[in-house]
Amino acid sequence: MATISRRKWSKKISYVAQVRRKGFKTLVKSFRTRTEAKKWGRAVERDWDQGKYIDYSEAQGFTLGEVMQRYIREDKHKQIKSWRMHEFRIAILLKDTISDTNLLRLSSKHLSEFKDRKRKEIGPSTWNKYLSLISVVIDTARRDWGIYLPNNPVHSGVREKEPRPRDRTLVDDEYQRLLQACDQMKQVRFRRGDTAIHLYLKSMIIFSVETAIRQGELLAMHYDQFNFDKRTLHIPETKNGEPRTIPLSTKAIKVIQSVPRRIDGKVFPLTCDSLKAWFKVARREAKLKDFRWHDLRRYACSLLFEKGLSVPELQLVSGHKDPRVLLNTYTKLSAENIAKKLIGE
Repeated sequence: MATISRRKWSKKISYVAQVRRKGFKTLVKSFRTRTEAKKWGRAVERDWDQGKYIDYSEAQGFTLGEVMQRYIREDKHKQIKSWRMHEFRIAILLKDTISDTNLLRLSSKHLSEFKDRKRKEIGPSTWNKYLSLISVVIDTARRDWGIYLPNNPVHSGVREKEPRPRDRTLVDDEYQRLLQACDQMKQVRFRRGDTAIHLYLKSMIIFSVETAIRQGELLAMHYDQFNFDKRTLHIPETKNGEPRTIPLSTKAIKVIQSVPRRIDGKVFPLTCDSLKAWFKVARREAKLKDFRWHDLRRYACSLLFEKGLSVPELQLVSGHKDPRVLLNTYTKLSAENIAKKLIGE
């Protein structure tokens, strides 16, 4: 039963209710009347008996910024492959006033105000990624650190509808123009010390189209990952965290065998930035508009599908776990090519 004590300060009288029980944190609260104090004490004991009582007092002692700093300090973010992006976005969040918000008081109102400030700089997809990050941090605080919260405010529906996925691919003679642009770059010098890098660009484009490989996987390739007898490429680390083995076409094997062998075992000696710079030059020479390196992967998936590969076979090559993403986002079939197949029916 709750212990009620009467306190007098100046001309004001208050009643302090104290509830104790072994195995529970002692709770203390002040009221204006003895009746209110007794009522609260009975409610707490009833919730304890039924196992319903949750203590939110710890959440009151933290701000959103403090739990985000702890999330980084304990390397919770490094459990995912894109952890550097989490560090980058948390650094931005810590500079915003939302990081000063008490964790228990954080609501959809604070998130909406943050959206009004942030959406001037970013699109809906990036905004949703910020929300997902905040949600992950809050769920980590609840699950791993025992910081009880009544709910996760990110789940209240403040996300924005994302635009349709990109559907840009190579059409008509654009692929040949891109390869020709790579050939014409033999005399181009982009910057000192990088004069030979462009020699790899054409091989990288052809290999990407033949295998639908991701850019990061392409840049990380080493010769010991190839089995030319079995005509396969083993990728030990992928975007989804699972290794996969890619079957290689004859053209893909010829491309790798034609690349100058390096002592360090790496196939292509480019960084992400150097590849981006050289591809930009080739794209400009080929007069391709609104085309990115990742669009080669969409083009490759479409070609492989048109060659007759089934959805499971194409998943094996591309590494997509969800066939819906593969079919809806990465496979853009040509109506003209399909029409040719219908001739004679």
